[in-house]
Amino acid sequence: MERNSVLWLGAFLLLSVLTLTGEALGYRPLILYTKPLLMPVLGLWLMSRTPGIRRFFRHTFLTGLLFATLGDILLMFTGGKYDSLFFLLGLGAFLGTHTCYLGGFLSEINLRNGHLRLHPAYTAPFLVFLAVFLLWLWPGVPSGIRLPVLLYAMVITAMALSVVNMLEKISPVIFRSLLAGALLFMFSDCLIATAKFGRPFPGARIVIMVTYIAGQWLIVRGVSEQLRRLPEK
Repeated sequence: MERNSVLWLGAFLLLSVLTLTGEALGYRPLILYTKPLLMPVLGLWLMSRTPGIRRFFRHTFLTGLLFATLGDILLMFTGGKYDSLFFLLGLGAFLGTHTCYLGGFLSEINLRNGHLRLHPAYTAPFLVFLAVFLLWLWPGVPSGIRLPVLLYAMVITAMALSVVNMLEKISPVIFRSLLAGALLFMFSDCLIATAKFGRPFPGARIVIMVTYIAGQWLIVRGVSEQLRRLPEK
């Protein structure tokens, strides 16, 4: 199984390089062939690292990666005639990803037993960032999709906070991996919103994909290490 995990990790790294190369060159066929494979291969790596484990925690992240795959595919078709439709469908798919991740983290350390119950002030930086970012972004968001965008922003913030809730309850190394991944994933989504509704910037697609790939990898790596340390249930 360890050999298989190395092979899947190598495949994920290769697909990441090819996808980023396609983005850098603006070569759409390469993106179409490689980007939809990123998250399934990462899921196979997680499965190879945690064979035989039947935990809700594991299942939620595998399901989340399936939603992310769907989101990756749908968002590749934005920018055309049905831009708004594919964007909303992609948003919905990634909402599923973040909901799965949120549920997974809370299944391990719930709010009643977690860090945030004793230290609610840790939520303040996230809530302030969310409020400031939305106030800045809001004028550029079409009125018809403001509610989905608001819902999405709230869920991804809750997902990141569910990682903070695990502070001092899991290994510091695993916590740092999960938190860094959640923040990068959150940052990637903010960059997507910025490029679409705020101020497009040169190289946006590259930066978005780098932060997305790194964020997902760090989250899944942390999840795999947590699963390997816990008894099966």
